[in-house]
Amino acid sequence: MKIDQLPFYWRLKVRDTKSLVPQRFPFEYDFEESLQLLIQKRNPETLAHLSKIYREDSNIGYLQDANEIAKPYGTDFSRFIDFALKKWGGSVKRILEIGCGGCTILQNLKERGYEVTGIDPGPLSVREGKRRGVPIVNDFFPTPDFRDSVDFIFHNDVLEHVPAPVEFLTAQKIQLESGGLIITAVPDCCDGVNFGEISMTMHQHLNYYDLESLRNVFEAAGLEILMLEKAAYGGSIYCCARKPSRALNFEKKTGTSKFKSFLKLSRVNANLVTSEINEAFKRRETVGFYAPLRALPYLALNEKWTEFRFFDDTEHWYNKFFDGVGVRIENFEDLKANPVDRLFIMSITFGKRIQNRIIDSNVHIPSLKILDELIVNDKAY
Repeated sequence: MKIDQLPFYWRLKVRDTKSLVPQRFPFEYDFEESLQLLIQKRNPETLAHLSKIYREDSNIGYLQDANEIAKPYGTDFSRFIDFALKKWGGSVKRILEIGCGGCTILQNLKERGYEVTGIDPGPLSVREGKRRGVPIVNDFFPTPDFRDSVDFIFHNDVLEHVPAPVEFLTAQKIQLESGGLIITAVPDCCDGVNFGEISMTMHQHLNYYDLESLRNVFEAAGLEILMLEKAAYGGSIYCCARKPSRALNFEKKTGTSKFKSFLKLSRVNANLVTSEINEAFKRRETVGFYAPLRALPYLALNEKWTEFRFFDDTEHWYNKFFDGVGVRIENFEDLKANPVDRLFIMSITFGKRIQNRIIDSNVHIPSLKILDELIVNDKAY
């Protein structure tokens, strides 16, 4: 599955803002067989572009004050952290967060008496850390500027961005005290992997984890998994692991049937979704996409960049643009005031909720389709 010109999503912008990286760039899926992990095929140019943008002042991560819609995500992740600290973290004193964004969780932990540090390459974390009284090392992990041992390390929506996740976790294990904990949250790609659903595709995400592959990555790094579960809110997977007192053996996995199934179904689904979209354009209907980031891979396959509308509930996205797509992002009130003929709801996690909101508001949309109604949900297809 290759997309020749996928928009390089890394910020929301006003129309005339210049980009530091190409606005559209090739994307291709690959597979790490030993981990049974679906990945973005490693392209040195893509990695160089990502390294550049992560140092820029365009943080789009969820856990920051500007993103109201992200607060339930942060609340649920904090619940998981608190459970782990209570059950296994009785001796935890020193805590490190990697990729700390707005430093919201670190501040809370500091106020509870923990000694905290954050590591993040972006300027947002530096500013927020200073405002909240949280020390921040402005760099990528691992960094020579922070070699201290800690008792607990956590990261939210970081491990999917890392080119070498096993090595990344191994470096953390080295800085952990014996029995220390590592917690991560990653996007839940179980359905995407199982059903060949490509709305999850973006250049920033180098790894697409399901429960199996996330377990394999942690165990390959020599960590003992204590808890692995799907989030209670949103579409994430949580993992809590411990640095064991003795070395653990990891048996590399073999077989590519998972990847072959994904490729087969992704082609089927791409054809199904794009044909539905093309049908709307042929009928000269007005077309809209709710949760538009998820629409970009399908639009890229059709090389469609205009003649439709985008809608999203994220407040700081309003009236902004994705690089490479000249379509302004509107909100629910705009949709109510000026409905479209055909609306594609691209979120599987929140699709039904968005649909019910539209129906309850008596917005007249002749054709309303949720993404999971358009894709094949059967691996035996």
